[in-house]
Amino acid sequence: MPVELRAESWRETGCVGVVEGELKKLDIEALGAPRITYIVSSRGSVASEGSEELNGWVSFEKCKGNLTVQLSDSCTVTMMYTSGQCRIPGILHY
Repeated sequence: MPVELRAESWRETGCVGVVEGELKKLDIEALGAPRITYIVSSRGSVASEGSEELNGWVSFEKCKGNLTVQLSDSCTVTMMYTSGQCRIPGILHY
């Protein structure tokens, strides 16, 4: 289950500003103001050690759903996708 981080904890990862930088590249004006929540999720199973993954979950005031920005350990974007009613040109939707 994902654990929501406080902004102060997220900044300690060195990934500060990555999600915000990606948002500047996207055509999101029609979706309204974004709200970013930073999440650490575990990958793997109970039987394996797994690893943690950093994600930015972005909600918008004018659509129900999210933009998820998955980040690697080195803070590069590994995947972006939308969900729910939110759609962004050029971004996968699930």
